[in-house]
Amino acid sequence: MNRDYAHVLTRPQALDWTSFGRALAAEIRLRGITLQQVADEVRLSRATISRASTGHEVGLVALLKLCVWCDLNPFELMRPDDRRPAEYVCPVAERGCFT
Repeated sequence: MNRDYAHVLTRPQALDWTSFGRALAAEIRLRGITLQQVADEVRLSRATISRASTGHEVGLVALLKLCVWCDLNPFELMRPDDRRPAEYVCPVAERGCFT
């Protein structure tokens, strides 16, 4: 268990797509390349890159490929998920795997 991110399992979390999109867009600008060039490098469609870079949700494989491409840790993009009940407890956390 990676204790640095164990807190993610103790309460409901969701990926902050807006933060992910901003980070991805900033990396694309920093590298000075086009969305099509990113798409070619990570083997995704240009439309997927566009959606992701504007903060829209994409599939898990696309998310992971883009995180690798721009050296992002998806766990650092998590935020509390207000859609889940406050009393939610992750079954893994409940077993005491972090203590």
